[in-house]
Amino acid sequence: MERSLEYPVDYWKEYLNENYPLNFKEAMNLVGELELPSLMKLANHLRSKQVGDTVSYAVSYNINYSNYCTASCPICAFYVPMAMKGKTDRGYELSIEQVKAELSKAKENEATEVHIVGGFNADLPIEYYEKVFSTVKEYLPDVTLKALTIPEIDFIARTTGNSLKEVVERFHQAGMDAHTGGGAEIFDPSVRKLMTTPQKISGEEWLEDAKIIHGMGIPGNSTMTYGHLEKLEHIVDHIIRLRDNQREVPGFLSFIPLKFSPDNTPLQKSGRVKLPASGELDLKVIALARILGGQDLKNISVYWVAIGKEMAQIALNGGGSDLVGTAFSEKIFGATDRTEGASIEELNDLVRQIGRVPAQRDTFYRIKRYA
Repeated sequence: MERSLEYPVDYWKEYLNENYPLNFKEAMNLVGELELPSLMKLANHLRSKQVGDTVSYAVSYNINYSNYCTASCPICAFYVPMAMKGKTDRGYELSIEQVKAELSKAKENEATEVHIVGGFNADLPIEYYEKVFSTVKEYLPDVTLKALTIPEIDFIARTTGNSLKEVVERFHQAGMDAHTGGGAEIFDPSVRKLMTTPQKISGEEWLEDAKIIHGMGIPGNSTMTYGHLEKLEHIVDHIIRLRDNQREVPGFLSFIPLKFSPDNTPLQKSGRVKLPASGELDLKVIALARILGGQDLKNISVYWVAIGKEMAQIALNGGGSDLVGTAFSEKIFGATDRTEGASIEELNDLVRQIGRVPAQRDTFYRIKRYA
């Protein structure tokens, strides 16, 4: 195909029609040729073609069952080291009664989804999680339970002496409908070792675990944490690996890029990361996600909690198609002083202001109602 230097976006539209999915070299060539406005224009074209003008979100309530953690990752401001248990009042483990109190708040907020994650707490037996999950289903039988990151599930399997499949089966029977997709961070091992600790599984293990869990019929989201120590080629590599994993064993419901918030984290305290990533990188990540993976990961989510509402609006016009959720009671980003909230009405207005159509969805990206 003859390249038109005058119209590079049109060239890449045609190239993608004939050559999707792009490999790493092709993707880096695209990044090197297109400036951000052109990337966003291409991504917005693909978004319109792949998913239309609807912008979806879930009414989600977050429950963080414990902040004690053996991993103590440098990117995290939420955890309290397990070694500090009993020595500080900053750590906690929710009792079942406290879980029930959280579920009452979820009901008040008319949540359709309960999102449960926590730290790598070595003191909690597998029965604790089963009781939490069954309590969710007992008190809110119509709510979808999206529980645990893939590294959490793997950690629970390792510390309780069960296989990954055994743990997933037991959790599914207790009420878990989907996994959260968290803990992917950045797959490249040279970067991953600087932002995590050996207690957290490798990127390759994360991908293999995802295939096992998806093969059992339990879907979930996929994520990437960016804006810390990585370079653009690591972001491209991460998106491509997720896309290829999806093509091999489908099960990812969406892709959610998570902007690193450095406040109160060890990475910030050590001086290795001083400020959040630029808005330019936020927009580039969403655009690349749509361009490199949009045919296989059609729901490209813009996490407004991390990037802010105004930037989220811009990202929705550059490849994004989903706002993740209302995130009631979110504490992980809250530990980094990102405490902005949003009501259902605010999310609807945010979408309408950019000429798109807001819609509430369920966990599985089925539209429940248009606003």
